Amino acid sequence: MRSVLHLATLALLITSSPSRAQTLWHAGNFRYLPSTSGSLVTFVDGLSHPNSGGYGKVSSTRTTDFNAFLDGLDTALDDSLADGDTGDWCGVRALASSAGYEVQRFYDTATGRWFIYGRDTTAFGQAYFFINPFAKRNIVIEVPHEPYDSNTATQGARIFTALAARALIINKEHRCSDPDATSCSGSTSACGGYFRESDVAHHEQNTFHLLHKWFTVNDSVTKFVQLHGMSGSSSDMAEIADSTTNDTDSGSVSVRFANYLDQYVPSPSAVDSCQDYVGDPPSNLCATTNVQGRFTNNQANNACTTSTSLASDRFLHVEQHASLRDNDSSDGYYWGDVRDALRDTWPSCNMNNGASDCTLGSSQTQYSNWTCP
Repeated sequence: MRSVLHLATLALLITSSPSRAQTLWHAGNFRYLPSTSGSLVTFVDGLSHPNSGGYGKVSSTRTTDFNAFLDGLDTALDDSLADGDTGDWCGVRALASSAGYEVQRFYDTATGRWFIYGRDTTAFGQAYFFINPFAKRNIVIEVPHEPYDSNTATQGARIFTALAARALIINKEHRCSDPDATSCSGSTSACGGYFRESDVAHHEQNTFHLLHKWFTVNDSVTKFVQLHGMSGSSSDMAEIADSTTNDTDSGSVSVRFANYLDQYVPSPSAVDSCQDYVGDPPSNLCATTNVQGRFTNNQANNACTTSTSLASDRFLHVEQHASLRDNDSSDGYYWGDVRDALRDTWPSCNMNNGASDCTLGSSQTQYSNWTCP
């Protein structure tokens, strides 16, 4: 009888005692990541993009290690979001090191928010990436050609924070750096007239593409916008594509985005979709050989060698005149036009309480680092 009473009393104490206050995701184990801080836009603008031929594509072993790193990071993030006192971030650091990467906390002083920052620690020039642990929109911003396509990285950083998007991926090595030609199909007038292995939009053996594949496969509703730059003219300010070979598809995401962009710019006729009419826009930039677009549109195909007519509604390729990439709206064009058209095209804001608050959220405390055992 005494043991039964004891158990009953213990149960009462457990159910009546106050629950432990849950630690916020950024206040607990997340602090085992080393930190850096600054304005994200300024930081991104200062990233290095070597053009001296030092690029090295990822090996099969490094590919395996990098994917393991992404899986471990995702698990730790899920754990910390559920309970800030959990999440094996020291293990994530070890996985990153095995993949030739360093992973840090990045505190954006402009927004007061914490992001995850990954960078290649080798001399091979693999991609930079930023992940928003508390994203509201399931959109990945991609920048494959900085600084060849100038201001696309800062444009990407601005859109990433403005939309409370999920991730920002930026090439490190200059697209023309490696003298070796890619084995993937397609032709270009850039970089001496042929795609290089260092051009991450036209080669698969790089962490930029591995990140894109990981987000495509692990979440079937993640959307992608890839930012590019073109010379253009006053009558050719933007060319939008869904990366398929389709000439006309009124339901294409590229047509929807172009129609929305028309509403924000002074000359709608200067905005074209590759899927809106027979024939190509003036600059013929329709991304049918883009390996990220090919992969997301048709995962069964060989993205390196095979174009596709299958549209996933998940990939946008945006070629832009310099005026659409900058932060100067005095000429009627600026990066915010692209932001607003993206918001209209993919309005879903359903991650992490996005339905009630679709912004990045209030400023977070800039907690100090913890040391891994």
